[in-house]
Amino acid sequence: MRHFGFFVMATGLILLVGTVSARAEDAAGDWTGQLPSGFVVRLHIDRATDGFSGAFINASGNRTQLDKVTSDGAGLHFQIDNSNLSYDGIWAEDRSAWQGTLVLQGNYPLSLHRATAVELGPKVRRRPQETAIEAGPRPYSEHNVNFENSSAKVNLAGTLTLPQGKGPFPAVVLVSGTGPNTRDEEAEGHKVFTVLADALARRGIAVLRYDKRGVGESTGSYVGTTTIEFASDARAAIAFLKAQPGINSNYVGILGHSEGGIIAPMVGVDVPDIAFVVILGGPSIRGDKLFLAQSEKVSSLYGVPKDYIMRRKAFDRKLYEAVMSAGSDEEATTKAREIITQGVLDKVVDANEAPTLTRDTTTAWERFFLAYDPAPTLRQLSMPVLAVYGSLDSQVPAEANLPVAREALKNNKSATVIELPGLNHLLQQATTGSPQEYADIDETMSLLALNTVVDWIVESENANKNKAH
Repeated sequence: MRHFGFFVMATGLILLVGTVSARAEDAAGDWTGQLPSGFVVRLHIDRATDGFSGAFINASGNRTQLDKVTSDGAGLHFQIDNSNLSYDGIWAEDRSAWQGTLVLQGNYPLSLHRATAVELGPKVRRRPQETAIEAGPRPYSEHNVNFENSSAKVNLAGTLTLPQGKGPFPAVVLVSGTGPNTRDEEAEGHKVFTVLADALARRGIAVLRYDKRGVGESTGSYVGTTTIEFASDARAAIAFLKAQPGINSNYVGILGHSEGGIIAPMVGVDVPDIAFVVILGGPSIRGDKLFLAQSEKVSSLYGVPKDYIMRRKAFDRKLYEAVMSAGSDEEATTKAREIITQGVLDKVVDANEAPTLTRDTTTAWERFFLAYDPAPTLRQLSMPVLAVYGSLDSQVPAEANLPVAREALKNNKSATVIELPGLNHLLQQATTGSPQEYADIDETMSLLALNTVVDWIVESENANKNKAH
């Protein structure tokens, strides 16, 4: 699913507390502060011949040149015209900081202090699960493999993980979410599928994971590929895995995370002898509805004012409807450009966002995804299905998706739809579920999620064995 790189803040009015100093403070240098939403932002100011210049650095590390910076040593003002962003603060000597208000679709308290070398340096993050896997020992073997999707004329590269022993082993193909993912499904510094494959292999389940087409060592083009075409790659992976020595070809399943949670059911319908389908944080509502729910929830977590969220939601709904109703790519682009241009005038869209928003909303992938409804596909699944949602998932919100998945799968007696408490979209133990937490959480995937998935697959296989006897 989408990751939100834009910078958003929480509401609140500032109380200008602290002692205003009579001493002038040089505004030049690096400044940092934390918004009420938890985002850390940075400001770099240079002394220029006619005053100051500088750049605003948001929580994602993106730099935006300041259109105006002024300071007399007692006060600081800067602004970015296209974003209607501005800041006014006064120097508080007892806090050694500028105390002020940031304005962007609302007023936000922001205290800026001089950034330390540690704050300016790269952040060191721990990944204990991945470190433990690297340290070993690993009770399984890993093999680099290649397989063809002949219909698309692409060669897909991946890793086949085989447990210790003679086999034949039950097996699963892992399908990653949105984005140019490698076989490890790297997300915000985490290798999600590395950790998941390790947990599965330790319980006797073989795993195939692969680089998306056009990514890593796989051929083809990622750009321009739709979910349907990614599903054809997953079908090729299933066929390859079933043909491998040591694999129980009668018990090969598919697991998809995020967008992969849409692809896995597609493959489950197209390949009738799939043994099981596992969906992790997979959408069950139509794409446009998902994006509206996702945007509203993430924006709320980022502290965006409710009024702006509602205006943006109305704008996005109109934009999505226009793109979905367009009869061609050209018509979609024309309609999107007109709506976005008006959105800029109405101050619901940042002028800097407009060009990329037009392009991104009218890609082949986006046009398919907006109009695709996963529920009818879920209703066709007859094999064992496990659908897992994190209660704090803000990208595929459980409150919007879980009930629809449960309803769609109600006639499948082998389906389990569950919500795991306190987990986000990556199935990490989280505090709020905001995407800004992903990188800062040491854990790659919670043990609760890993055990839930692995136990279910093992129990499902045992039930299948008992049924066969």
